[in-house]
Amino acid sequence: MMKKLVIVGLVLFMVAGMVFAQQRGFVNGNRLTGQGVSYNAATNTGNGSITVQVRVQRNSITEITVTNATDSDAFVQMTLAAMRPALMAAQSVQAILAVDLVTGATYTARGLREAVANAVRNR
Repeated sequence: MMKKLVIVGLVLFMVAGMVFAQQRGFVNGNRLTGQGVSYNAATNTGNGSITVQVRVQRNSITEITVTNATDSDAFVQMTLAAMRPALMAAQSVQAILAVDLVTGATYTARGLREAVANAVRNR
């Protein structure tokens, strides 16, 4: 009898955990999941650091915002404008890391790409 109670308790605990994870929009197998959840991450660019906020809604990246960057604002804005459509279309960490870099802003572009991947990967 005690074994059955323990098993039922564990099953209920696992189900509650899955429901919570689904509601919080956690990454599922490196695919995006979530209903209106924002993820933040930072990374080094080689010339400084960059911090992004990635908004996920209905299983898609809907917004990428640079919230802090030590690189030149011109490089950050140029890089974000050039890479945002491809980063938003990429719906997995692997696809994000495959987005082409911006010529002339390689360090900033690499940092942006890695920060977005980290935000999705790390929730």
